[in-house]
Amino acid sequence: MFDYAHLKALSIVVSQGGFDKAAQHLFISQSAVSQRIKQLEDKVGQSLLIRANPVRPTETGKRLLRHYAQVQLLESELRSEMDVDDPSLPTIVKIAVNADSLATWFLPALAEVFKHHKWLLELIIDDEAYTHNLLKNGEAVGCVTTSHLALTGCSSEFLGHMEYLCVATPAFIEHYFEANSSIEDIALAPAVVFSTKDKLHDKFLSFYFGITDKSWREHKIPSSESFLEAIKMGMGYGLVGHLQAQSLLDSGELVEVFPNKRMQVPLYWQHWNIKAKQTSVIYRSLAASAQTALIIP
Repeated sequence: MFDYAHLKALSIVVSQGGFDKAAQHLFISQSAVSQRIKQLEDKVGQSLLIRANPVRPTETGKRLLRHYAQVQLLESELRSEMDVDDPSLPTIVKIAVNADSLATWFLPALAEVFKHHKWLLELIIDDEAYTHNLLKNGEAVGCVTTSHLALTGCSSEFLGHMEYLCVATPAFIEHYFEANSSIEDIALAPAVVFSTKDKLHDKFLSFYFGITDKSWREHKIPSSESFLEAIKMGMGYGLVGHLQAQSLLDSGELVEVFPNKRMQVPLYWQHWNIKAKQTSVIYRSLAASAQTALIIP
């Protein structure tokens, strides 16, 4: 059995990024924190932390953090079932989600759930192709991801497709694109992409135009709202989710650059395989909202 005071110390050191801040958070000395980590490392026979700035967990440390987070979730549910909730220990549910989902359908799907159960939501924002890594590392109890293969000890549930349309302002299209756009036009027209992690634009140009040499120009704007604003202001063209694009297309503020050339991105809900009410209730709410917000084949 692990000493959960030691596991808590490990969790706080990682979340706070170092031993000094962890000591302040736990109201104990730095040497006491170091001693707890050392005793835990002695027990497992491996290093649990990379002593850098900030401190990072090793692979073994990540597994222990995941175990500790799962136990915390189950204990929180048990307190609730026994009607012995401690207001000083609220249930915190950590979820990893992509920015486009967060900007559109995700929060409306969960708002009533969190208000009803009085849980606290902690969101971690990352590209949908990377959110499952946060689940794997124990940093989140569930995630919205493009990965359909369930991680070890997890379940994967299909939610639906987010469809992306390549759009720009009419003025931008008139300036950069002719009636029959060529690869040369695409190379000169500045694109708007979300971040260096976001490969959707790369996949779009590769799939429809065979462009794979990264020869185009691009703005990198890692905010779903500002990303869309940049396109609306005529800074570039880009791939926008159907939930954000449709009203702008209807009003004529934006136009499809390449009509009928769209990308569908499948989204899945992955969560730990533990008997916690939180993950099952959240999935039911997400699935219900996805039926109307996302595209279901």
